Amino acid sequence: MRIAFALVLTATLSHVAAAAMPNAKPGLWETSSTIVMEAAPPSSPRDSKMTADERAKIQRSLSPHGGKPVISSDRMCMTPDMLERWEAFGSTSSAGCQRNVVERTAQRVQLRMACSSGSTGTAEFTAAGPDRIVGKMNMLMRNGANESKVDIVLESRWVSADCGGLKPGERQVMSR
Repeated sequence: MRIAFALVLTATLSHVAAAAMPNAKPGLWETSSTIVMEAAPPSSPRDSKMTADERAKIQRSLSPHGGKPVISSDRMCMTPDMLERWEAFGSTSSAGCQRNVVERTAQRVQLRMACSSGSTGTAEFTAAGPDRIVGKMNMLMRNGANESKVDIVLESRWVSADCGGLKPGERQVMSR
């Protein structure tokens, strides 16, 4: 599920059509992501007889990490062209997902996503300054009859104009 989400997340911004250049510097960026995923328990006729505590226990058992946040961090080298297309958070694609730009300026992009799997969601990213981009995503991930609610908060900060050994678009996962 985490891999599927990562593909949706990175694909979300990698296919946004050219936009006004965000107020952000090219170079090496580091992104910290806080991901909370909650799986919906399967429904059955006996659900109506369950107590709230029993339902909560099942919910926790179905959610990766018990519904607790997962924090990850990575670095990526971004060119002016990538920033112009708001590719600040990804460079891979996800088959079957359509992204629609709701609003796009040099300061912000808002998106709606719909995937052939039935997954849907929204995303919003803001250039909070030339060295900081913040964002949030809310997704309802569907895999057959299973559903998971995924909420992500991202914060990216510019590290350096020099990307060191990273090539443009290359991602380096940081250890936590």
